[in-house]
Amino acid sequence: MKNLARVVTLTPAPSIDRTYQVHAMSPGEVHRARRVSAEFAGKGVNVSRGLGVAGISSLAVVPLSHQDQLSWAEDTLVVSSTVPGSVRVSITVTEDDGRTTKINEYPPALSPQDWQALQETTLRVLSENKPSWLLIAGTMPLTTEGAPLDLSNLCHRARELGCSIAVDTSGVSLANVARAGLPDVIKPNTPELAECVQRSLHTLGDVLAAAREVVGWGVDTVLVSLGSDGMVGVSATQAFHSWTNRVRVANTIGAGDASVAGFLAQSLEQPANLGAAVANAVAWGAHKVQQPSSQLHNLENLPEVFSTTSPDRSQNLDEPGLVS
Repeated sequence: MKNLARVVTLTPAPSIDRTYQVHAMSPGEVHRARRVSAEFAGKGVNVSRGLGVAGISSLAVVPLSHQDQLSWAEDTLVVSSTVPGSVRVSITVTEDDGRTTKINEYPPALSPQDWQALQETTLRVLSENKPSWLLIAGTMPLTTEGAPLDLSNLCHRARELGCSIAVDTSGVSLANVARAGLPDVIKPNTPELAECVQRSLHTLGDVLAAAREVVGWGVDTVLVSLGSDGMVGVSATQAFHSWTNRVRVANTIGAGDASVAGFLAQSLEQPANLGAAVANAVAWGAHKVQQPSSQLHNLENLPEVFSTTSPDRSQNLDEPGLVS
């Protein structure tokens, strides 16, 4: 019997994540990496792989050229829709002290026809698998006409198929979909949330107020990743703040994706328990930053998580969201 996917992810701008580990970076100097790895990635792909680590079936829908489809033909996680351009490459350089430098290519634009085909592929996968969740994640490429991708039709049709919808993106794409109240869940970081509500966020209270504002737009749950300060989860009636003790950082890339995977994994088991889902998201994210690659590879020895339903609103954030 086919193992149906419980979560389907859509990543309109996947990438090859190439990671170089060096002792320390000095701008303008020559460096020799002691370890190099490459993974087929992108936010939704990373979430699907993270869920797989926990034994949860997931499929990742992506646009790929014919040549790239041949390269990943044996990857049963990936479902592709054909586009002309090659997948982009993203470079990560990690240092021994945990500092991470990222260089991302701009995603190739999608023609209206390619975007329509990608949506139809996603809807076909949803129809065949009847998952609980559709996650739309990552940088949203522009159309070849220079317009942002319109996610509204996909969200409406996915909901008709019985899916809850999560969105993890930024910028205009996040603001548009959130203000329309289309997702059940969004997962910005603090700068992304600040951009969404168009004001700077300096304290935990600022974040909670901004998240509650977005809930007022019609989004059921707003998860905000706070870096070393953990995560908050806010709904119309609840607010949770979860965090861990400081952990040794190997690579921060993919921590947010691991958090989303942790949230969805717990939500599948306890749909009504927001506190447990936020705590699990924090555990998976904190565990990921201790791993050297951009994807979550194990769930062994998860860190202890601390949670409260009475967040300290005066707490200053280590990583505030600033809007000029």
